[in-house]
Parts: sequence; C-alpha cells; structure tokens
Amino acid sequence: MATTNLYTKGACVWVPDPEDVWVSARLLRDFCPGDEQLQLELSDGRVRLITQTSGLPPLGNPDILEGENDLTALSFLHEPAVLHNLHVRFLDYNSIYTYCGIVLVAINPYEQLPIYGEEVIDAYSGQDMADMEPHVFSVAEEAYRTMTREETNQSIIISGESGSGKTVSAKFTMRYFAVVGGAVQQTSVEDRVLASNPIMEAIGNAKTTRNDNSSRFGKYIEIGFGQNGDIIGANMRTYLLEKSRVVFQAPMERNYHIFYQLCASRDLPEMRALKLGPAEHFRYTNQGEETQIPGTDDAVELDRTRNAFTILGVQSDQQMELYQILAAVLHLGNVKIQASGRGGDRSYIDADDRSLALFSKLLGVECAQMAHWLCHRRLAVGGEMLVKPMSGQQASDARDALAKHIYGQLFTWTVLRLNAALQGQREQPKSFIGVLDIYGFETFDRNSFEQFCINYANEKLQQQFNRHVFQLEQEEYMREELPWRRIEFSDNQPCITLLEGPLGLLDLLDEECRMPKGSDENWAQKLYDQHLTRSAHFRKPRMSNTAFIILHFADTVQYECEGFLDKNRDTVFEEPINIMKASQSELVAELFQQGAAGGALTLLTLKSSIPNGSLRSGKRPHREHKLTVGFQFRQSLQLLMDTLNSTTPHYIRCIKPNDLKKPFEFDPKRIVQQLRACGVLETIRISAAGYPSRWTYEDFFSRYRVLLRQSPGQGTIKTDCQRALQELIPDSELYCFGKTKVFFRAGQVAVLEKLRGERLHAAVVTIQSRVKGWMARRRYLHICWAVLTLQRYTRGRLVRRLAHTLRYTHAALVVQKTYRMLVVRQLYLMIREATITIQAYIRGMLARRAYRERAAILLQATVRGWLQRRAFGRIRAAVVLLQCCVRRQAARKELRKLRAEARSVEKYRELNKGMEVKLMQLQLRADHQARESASLREMLHTEREAHVSELEQLRAALRKLEAQLQVKPQKTPAVSVKEEEERQRTEERHASDVLRLTQAISNAGASMKAELEEERRRYQGLLREFTRLEQRYENLRDMSALAEVPTCQQKQHKSEKIRLRIKIVLIGQSTCANTKKGFPSRRWCLSGTKTRLGPLRSFVGPAVASPPLQAKAGDVTGLLECKKRDEGRLIKNLITDLRASLAASLPLGLPAQVLFLCVRQADCSGEPTRAHALCSTSIAAIKASLKVPAHGQTTLMTKRMGCGLDNFVPLTFNTSELNRTLSDLCIQAYQQLLSITESRLQSLIVPAVLETETIPGLSGSGSKLVGSRRRTGSDPRAAGAEAPSMVMVLREMSALHTAMNQQELPIRLQEQAFRQITYLLVATALNSLILRKDLCCWNCGLQTRYNLSLLEDWLRARGLQEGGAVATLEPLIQAAQLLQMSKNSDADAKALVQTCHVLSTQQIVKLLTLYSPQSGAEERVTLNFIRIVQVQLESVIYSSYLLLDVRRVFPVIFPRHTPPLLNAEQLAIPECLKISFLRKT
Repeated sequence: MATTNLYTKGACVWVPDPEDVWVSARLLRDFCPGDEQLQLELSDGRVRLITQTSGLPPLGNPDILEGENDLTALSFLHEPAVLHNLHVRFLDYNSIYTYCGIVLVAINPYEQLPIYGEEVIDAYSGQDMADMEPHVFSVAEEAYRTMTREETNQSIIISGESGSGKTVSAKFTMRYFAVVGGAVQQTSVEDRVLASNPIMEAIGNAKTTRNDNSSRFGKYIEIGFGQNGDIIGANMRTYLLEKSRVVFQAPMERNYHIFYQLCASRDLPEMRALKLGPAEHFRYTNQGEETQIPGTDDAVELDRTRNAFTILGVQSDQQMELYQILAAVLHLGNVKIQASGRGGDRSYIDADDRSLALFSKLLGVECAQMAHWLCHRRLAVGGEMLVKPMSGQQASDARDALAKHIYGQLFTWTVLRLNAALQGQREQPKSFIGVLDIYGFETFDRNSFEQFCINYANEKLQQQFNRHVFQLEQEEYMREELPWRRIEFSDNQPCITLLEGPLGLLDLLDEECRMPKGSDENWAQKLYDQHLTRSAHFRKPRMSNTAFIILHFADTVQYECEGFLDKNRDTVFEEPINIMKASQSELVAELFQQGAAGGALTLLTLKSSIPNGSLRSGKRPHREHKLTVGFQFRQSLQLLMDTLNSTTPHYIRCIKPNDLKKPFEFDPKRIVQQLRACGVLETIRISAAGYPSRWTYEDFFSRYRVLLRQSPGQGTIKTDCQRALQELIPDSELYCFGKTKVFFRAGQVAVLEKLRGERLHAAVVTIQSRVKGWMARRRYLHICWAVLTLQRYTRGRLVRRLAHTLRYTHAALVVQKTYRMLVVRQLYLMIREATITIQAYIRGMLARRAYRERAAILLQATVRGWLQRRAFGRIRAAVVLLQCCVRRQAARKELRKLRAEARSVEKYRELNKGMEVKLMQLQLRADHQARESASLREMLHTEREAHVSELEQLRAALRKLEAQLQVKPQKTPAVSVKEEEERQRTEERHASDVLRLTQAISNAGASMKAELEEERRRYQGLLREFTRLEQRYENLRDMSALAEVPTCQQKQHKSEKIRLRIKIVLIGQSTCANTKKGFPSRRWCLSGTKTRLGPLRSFVGPAVASPPLQAKAGDVTGLLECKKRDEGRLIKNLITDLRASLAASLPLGLPAQVLFLCVRQADCSGEPTRAHALCSTSIAAIKASLKVPAHGQTTLMTKRMGCGLDNFVPLTFNTSELNRTLSDLCIQAYQQLLSITESRLQSLIVPAVLETETIPGLSGSGSKLVGSRRRTGSDPRAAGAEAPSMVMVLREMSALHTAMNQQELPIRLQEQAFRQITYLLVATALNSLILRKDLCCWNCGLQTRYNLSLLEDWLRARGLQEGGAVATLEPLIQAAQLLQMSKNSDADAKALVQTCHVLSTQQIVKLLTLYSPQSGAEERVTLNFIRIVQVQLESVIYSSYLLLDVRRVFPVIFPRHTPPLLNAEQLAIPECLKISFLRKT
C-alpha cells in the first residue's frame, strides 16, 4: 500500500501558516492520483483549497503517538510533527524534556520546577535511559553507566541560544555526577566541583536582553572518576570570553555579575578599602542603564561566591587581592582623559584625578607613570625610540584595552586556580565525563567578530554531530545485519573549509592583521576577490561594501566587517603592562608575568583557557600580533574537537520558547528557528532517510496479529511476521528484516495502523450486527411475553371488579346491622360505668376520713429525719472541700520545689545524662499514667455505683412519702421538685467532671506518646548521621596512610564529627527543655485530676513495686572467671573472629551470656574498673564488627549480642553510658540489616512490581504503538538470567523473616523492619511509575494491584500487618486504582479524588498526564478532565510533593524484657568457641 492511499477523507494533514508556522487540517474528500487540488478543513472551521504544486501536505501521526517522549518514534518524521509533539508535551503535559534519538531537547520553562531534588536523582540512578521519562538526569545517568561499564570517556554537549537554559542544565548535570559519583568515598571533591559554578557565574555571566544569567564564554569541564566510579578530580577549559562587555554594554544589559556584587557589598568592613560606590556611579556598569536583576540580591550572591572561593582553598587575603583588581577596573573606567593641542591630537589626565589614584593604589603601581603611558605610546623609528602622544579617542581606547586585558588575565588566573583546586590528589582519573556548555548559533541585526567565532564553533560541532548520528545509524544496521545503502546527509564541510581552510576567512583575517596598514575595508575586498565566485556559501550584500554573508547550516548570516581586525588583534601597549609587572601586589605581578611581549599565552595554556590577545611593543615591531584571537580560538577549538571525537558524545539541545521570558508560553516561529539551528531536524532527516520505525518481532506480532489471515503456524514469531508483511506490504523496499527487529520506512507504520484500524472496524461491524440481531430477537420474544401477560392481567382485573361489586352490596347490609347493635351497646356501657364511678368515690371518701388521723404523725417523723440527713451531707461536703484545699496547697509547694530544682545546673546535668535514659523515663511515665488513669476510672465507677444506689433509695423513700402524704398535697410536691432538681444538678456536675477528667487523661497520654515518638526519630536520625560521618572520617584516615591527604581536610572532618556529637547532646537537652515547656499543661491537668479525685484514693491501696535487691558479692555463684591476659582472646573468639556459620549454630545469645558472666564475676570480685574495661572492649569489638559485616546473618548475630549485653543487672559501677552505647549499636545493627536487604531488593523492585506480567495474557494484542528504540549503550539484561519477579522479592523478604525468626527477635521489631522494607518498595515503585509514561496504563495498574495483593497476603500470612507494613502500601495501591478507573465525566473526577486521598495533587495530575492507552478501546485523558480534577483537588488539603523520599527511615523502638537468671552450670559452651580457658566459679 502506498503512502498516498492514506490521503482519505478525515485524514489529518499539516499546512503552512504565517503565524503558527504549521496548522492542522482534515481532508474533506479522498485524494485520487491526478487531483490538482485538496479540499481541507482547518482546525478553526475554515475551508481551504490548496494546490499540490510542491507536493502533498505532510500527514499527521496517529492519535496514539501524540505526546510521544521520543520524536524518532513518530510514524511520520517531519517538521510539523516535531513541532506539534513538542507543543503538546510542553503546554499540555508540562514536560520540558523530549528525546530526539540520541538528543535530549530541553525547553526552558522560565519557572522553577520541583523535578531536580535528591529523590529525583535517586529515581533515575541506575535506571535505563529508555525506561524513564526524558530528563537531564537520564542523560547524565546514561553517560555515567556507559563510562563505568565500557571504561570509555564520555562527553555531554549542551548547546542553545542565550537564555535557553544551558547553564542550568550544565549545573544539574554536574550536581548529578557529584551525588552519584560522591557516594562511595564521601570526599569533598564533589563539593569543590559544585563550588566552581558560583565563581564562574560571577566572573563569566552577565545579564543580556535575552537572559538574566547569560554565559559570555564557553566552557568544557572534565570530571575525572576513579576505579570505583567516584569523583577524584576535575579540569575546566574556557573558550572566547566576551571581554568587550567589560567596557561596553548595550541598553538593558549589564556587565559581569561580580562588579555589581562588589558594589552591593561596599558597606562591609572588609570592602570599605575598595572605595566603591553604587553601580550607577561607574562608567563600566551604568551604560546599559540596568543595574538590578529582579529577584536577585547581589550582596547575597557575593556571599555565595566568597564561600565557593573558601571551599576551593583560596585564602581570604588572596580573595581581597582579587576584589581589589576588580575594583581597580571599575575605577579605571572613571578616569577622565581630556584632549588638548591642535585638533585634539594630544591628551592628558589631571594629576589629582581621584579615580586614577584609587586605581594605582589598589594595584600597587605608580600613579604618575600610569597617567603618562595611558596618554602616550612608544614607537621605534629607524632604530630610535620615540614617544608619541595619543589623541583623546586613542587614549580612551588604550584605557579600555588595558581594562579588558586586566580582566582577561584575571579570568585566566581564576580558571587556572580552579583547576589546581579541582585536581585529584589520590590517583589519576581512570576515565572522565566532559560537560560542554557552549553558545549556540547566534544571529542578530548586527553581527560582528564574536558571532563569527560562535557560529564557526557551531559549524564544527554540527559536523561532528551529523557524523556521529550517521555512525550510530550505520552501527544499528550492521548490528542487525541489514543490507543498507549510504544515507545522504547535508555535510557542512564546504562551509567549514570557507572559514578555516587555506586562504579562508580566518587566514585572510590574520594576514590583514599582520599588515602595517591593514583595515577592515581591505579585508572585505580580499574576501570578495577570493571567495565571491568560488564558494557557494559566501555572498556579498547588495547595498554594502564592508559586509559579507555566509550560508551557515542553520541560517544565512550577514556580518559587518567593522571592528573585526581590532577584535582579532586585541591589542594592548607594552608600557602599561610593564608598569603592572612592577606592581607591589603579588597577584597583579603574577597575572602579567605569564607571557612575553609578543604573545599572551602558549599552546599549552590553550588547553585551559582562551588567550587574551597580543601586546604591541615598540622594541620588537616585527613580532607584533604573534598570536591573534582567531588563530588561538581555532587552535583551542581543534583541541576540543579532538577531545570530543575521542569520547562517546551525548547531546542536550536547549530551546528558548519565547523572547519575553514568560513561563510556559510557546512561540512556534522561535522554536522552529532553533530546531533548525541546533540540528534536531537534521537528526530527524537522517533518521527518516533510512528506517526510522523499528519494532522487535514480539512487539510487532503482539500489535498486528489481527492482520494475519491465517492462524499462527508452528514456526517462530519471526517467520510469522515475515509471512504477514509480504502480504500486507507488497513492496519489499519499504521494510527490512533484521536479526531481532523489523525496520520500516517512514509512514509505513501509519499504513499498518490504518490496515489494523480497518480490520478492527470490520470486526466491530460484524460483532455489532450479530449482537443487534440477537438483541432484536430477544426484544421480540420479550414483547410477545409482555402482550400475553398484559391480557391475562386485564381479564383478571375485570373479574375482580365484578366480584368487588357483589361483595360491596352484601357488605352494606352487614354494616347497617352491626351499627345498630353498636349504638345500643355503647349506651348500656356508659350507664354502667357511671354507676361504678359514683360508688368508688363514695367508698374512697369514707376510707380517707378514717386514715387521715394516723398519717399525720408518721409524716412528721419522716420529714424530721430527712432534714437531719441533708444537714449531715452538707457538713461532709465542706470537710471534703477543705481536705482538697489543703492537699492542693501542699502540691503547689511541692511543685515550686521541683521547679527550683529544675532550674539548677545540677538538675540539668542529671536530666541530660543520656538520651536513652530520658526516653525510658518518658516511657515509664506514660505507662504509669496509663495505670493511674485505669485505677482512677475504677474508683470513679465505684463511686458512681454508690451514687446510683443512694439515688434509688431516695426515689423509693419519695414514692413512699407521696403515697402517705395525700392529706397535705400543697407542700409535698414543692419539696419533691426541689430535691429532684438538686439531685439532677449534682448528677450532671459529677458526670461532666468525670468526662472532662477522662478526656484530659487520654489527651495528655496521646500527646506524650507523640512527642516521645518524634524525639526518638530525631535521635535515631542523628545517630545514623553520626555513624556515616564516623565511617567517612575513618575512610579518610585509612586513605591518608596510602596518599598524602591535607591535614586541613582531616581537621574539617574531625570538627564535623565533634559538631555532630555536640548536636546529639544538644538534642537531648532540647528534649528535656521541650519536656519541661510542653508538659506543664498536662501536669496541671493531671494534678487537677488527682486533686478532684483525692477523696477516692482513700478507698484504693497503693501498689508500689519494690525493685529487686542486689545480691552481695560473696553470695553470687555460677559465674565465669576470665584472666586479664585472656580478655583479648575472649573478645576475639566471641565477637571479632566469630564466623557467620558458627554463630548461626550457637544457642541464642550465648556469646552475650558468656561475656555477661565474665563481667559479673569481675564486678563481684571487687574489680569494677576491669569489669568496665571488659564491657568497653566488648562494645568496641561489636562496633568494629558492624563496620565490615560479612552478610546479613553476621549483622543479626551482632544485633542479638548487643541486645543481650544491654540487659545488664545492677552492677557496682555506673552502666548508664554503656547502656546508651549498646542501645546505639542496636540501632546501627538494625539499620545495617535493613540496608543489606534494601540493597538486594533495589534492583528487583521496579521490574518485579511494575514490569513483570504474572497475569497470563494481560498484554494481549493491545501493546502500545512505540518504536522500541533502545538507547545506544543501554545495559541489556544478561542472557539466561532469571527475570525479576514478585517471587524473587518475596524470596528476599522471606529470607529476612526467617533469619529474624531464627534469632527469636520480637514480633514488634519484625513489624517495624518490614514496615521500612515495604515503604522502600512503595516509594521506589511509585517514583518510577510517575517518571515512566510507558507504565501509566490500565494493564500496568491491574498488574501492580495484583502484585501488591501477593505482598499483602505474604504479610498477613506471617502476622506482620499490625505494624503499619500494609498501611505503607496505600499510595501505590491508590496509584494502581487511578490507572484502572474511568476518566471521562465529572462523576469520575469526583470518585477519583475521593479514592486517591493519600496521593498528592502533583502525583495525581502527573499520573493523569502520563496515562497512555494501549488499545483502541481506551481513550486518552483529556485536558478538560485533568482541569476538573485540579479544581476538585483545590478544595481538599493535599500535600504538594511529587516523589516520595526513598531515604526516609522510620524510628525503631526496641521492646525491653527481663533477662533470665544466668548460671554458668546451665550453659552448654561448645568446643568450637575455643574459650576453655574460662573457669567456672
């Protein structure tokens, strides 16, 4: 099928547009060969007729490829497809990175994005480039992995226009290498590498109209790596510093940042000697009329620069010399040169010129000499030396040339100083990764020498890029054994030959510079004569004789010849330089001693920086212009190209989306211009010229098996694919079969997609017809059944109506008869009831008259008794209140006493003895309060029952009185109501008191537990940090024995270690302080509880547990005696040299029991010092064994021994410090055990949880339409290796669980361990899911949920679900549910928000943005639906983080238990321990 057959009705095409470059349109009718016009409907509804004079318009890609993260995976590779894909990813998905084959396209968002944190670095570390979403970290990881795997040098080439984000990309790349490459030895080399960025930005970056932080030089940083992949050094090369910016700035631009930073910090005490003022007062900083950058504080930036100098080892006095030179340059610009003489051919400087005096003072030179030689120059005429005065303009130019030369020399010195600080001191780098941050192609309204050199460098880089891309294509074809033809691509060698070839533009420029009377006009005429008729890339403008045009690969650029010679010469006279050489400042003299009078730098210096020009000398006129700027730049560029050609390059092309610096605004014209300039479209063209679409046979068969006319045969998938393609695409030139892939020409995948869509459409139509027929038959049968049913019900209704009429007539007679009977009966009952009522009243009146006389006496007795009981109750309440007041006063005295003790220094020392003691006390206090609250609840319950019984008695008495006091109805009700109200008020008051006290107790307990948990987490985090720094210090100490490490570095780590120790002590003090400050309210609440419930305590006896008594030394038996000389052997056999296999076979805790019995024996023998020393030695041995564990079993045994030794019984010496150290060792062993398991699981998590398909037939035929293009150098999985799966993950977790069970660790500790493991699993899997578009689909959600259900079942089967391990799975479960939910209507959005309540807003939006349907039955998530979800999320308080912190560590709580009584006779000590020298006592 030809591609022209795709031009059918409804097909999407692209047509040119003057505003949007390309706009989408749809065909209104089918295209037939021979048609001259196409009828199109644009996206805005307009209809347009276009003629195919220049060919058919480009076709649009299928919808399933919209937003693809790799441009080369598109079916149609052309400019509008690339532009549209970038537009969709940038604006709709907020994705600034996109792959284009081996190139990463980065669009500057002009906004800070949360995608560069350490959690993102962790997510990309160790991952394959093809598996992750495009990111600058992905390119850096690919370079790092290729370097470590293949042991070859790498380079990352970052280019783009000013303001496109090159500097930021380079900074993030270096930061990634610093984090990944600095994790092995934890040295400060990576800190120094990162510290070089602020310095180079300060002295090499400036504000331009396009960028607030534009790099005005190119740089290439080589980061050296050692054997283990850690950073051991770095080296920097710079190219073509824009020195003209020092003396001139265009409107709305600034000079280099360092000048404004110094002016902003002029009020600092150390800066006052520079005599600086505001930036507006200096000529070199006020020409652009823009001295401030919005959102930037220059004073703060200077602090960052000074800190960076300090990190790199530049002393403060040397920094001040550097600042003096920079300030001197500013003062030099304010020197006033006045013209004199006839016609202004002379000039002079006032002797009292303040700026010149400050310049001379800061540089340590003679003011009078400098004033003279700024206005005069020396000439050699006929062997004699003449001094010639200069005009005012010439003197000003000489002053500016001196300022540029001083700054250039200072820039070069700074680069050399940085390189010296970045050099590795331990070993030579085994390999390196170079980061090239260089200017992109530039074209302005007026282009000069700087743009000429920049575009020349870009021509060389583009040639290297084209050839590398072509080489990769060729290697791919050869690897797949394809019969390939040479791909023609636009080679820019003719343009490069025009620039650098013999008699090229640079040669003619250098030749003209050597002429005594050379001029720009003469050079332009030579160019016309030499190249106008000989080179197709050179043209002459029509209206100018001092300009020329070059047809570059990116664009046609017109250069103005004016100033080319002066900039190429970069001349500065020798006399001011000689004055500088005699400066009293060591740094100034060093700057100007680098080169001779004829040239500034040698070729050796070219490796580190661009030279700063030549010196014009009157003594040796024949050696003028020995090295021009053009020549030196060409030499340094050739060195750069040789370096790049010897490395494996990786490309990052930075794109500027608009010229207004507005966030997320897309200007198609500017984007297309930059895509053409940076070579992205050339990559597309080279790829499209061959076989751009590439599928593995498995993916192709899975996607297009519906097109097979026969069922799959017995052959392989490859043969089935070959047989199918021969039928589907008759032209064999449009596809090719490789070893593992099938290759297609451009557009053929769209043809297959159309065939697949037609086949599916026909199948759907067939299915619909069958289903509709079945539904029609079913509906007919249902109608027949309904008619019969309706008739039956109608006939029944008519019969029931007749029966009802007959029944109604008979009922009327019965009702009349019954009504007459009812009237007569009611009359009879009324007469009978009246007679009985009259009799009852008369009999009652007679009975009450007889009883009234006896009831009066009984009533008086009852009332008097009730009055006495009420008086007694009031007296008892007053006594209770008095007791409460007295006890409250005593409690307040006690509280004042405790506060006084708390303020004393001794009390603080006692409280700060140890963090672990404080935690134990807090735990005991919480337990005590819980027991006390329980006892108080029981007492309240007893008192309440007493009240209830008393109230029942009172109610009974009242009922009795009401029955007796019928004689006096006027007074009795009043007394009863009053008493009832009093009783109700009393009950309500008691109930409210009890409820309030109960709530206060529960709130106090919960708050105390929360604060205890927080303090425990902080303490364990500091302990882990201390352990890391201690290991880091010991590594440096070990390395100092092999190589000389600076003493200051060791001192720095020692001081850091001491600071961390102090921090741990301070956190303990802050804990105590927080306890004192945060608990008063709860203390008051609890004291109030005790005061109010004081009377209840008399009914409950105190329950105080007395501590066990310590046995006397003479009464202790069953111990083990160890001689002092054998203590070393004991420690070595039990701890240091204990093998893991032997430790596993020993009874649990045997080494700890033996050590304890030895310590106990030494303590009971009256040698507490030796016992303490033995404990300390044991602890040191345990600590040493933890540093280099053999495997997880050793860590478990060490942890078990630590827990055993921690349970000391009371000894004669103080063991609090030992207990704290042992507790810390337990935490370290726990963390090390988890780190071992986590390291084993790290490489299994993502493949097992997200990628492995354990549900049979889940993928089916709905695989996603992708190109299946793996990156060059990606690390394929070893052949024959077992694929990671949930079985392997559960196997590792089962191994950990079995090992912990074998050591009989408490279930509570196991729950905490597996909570940490499951959190790592969830965090790693969720972060990868968020960063991978290929996993955000319905199938992956179902598979992930299934895998998590296996993990849940595993946890529940082992009883580990109570410790929070299952709860940590919730974020990943909700993410899987999100992928499976419907995403169409508002109701779906509401359900999604309610379901995903654990996920953050950014995570939900990111998953919806990346969601990719993998079959025709699914639909993409529309932008409207995403906006609805965002609106609903705004009404809910959601967190704003994107990725989970995989480094988060939950605090661990070790349950305490009482150890059993030990006896040496009960221990079975095996001979293999070799401790027979111990003696039982």
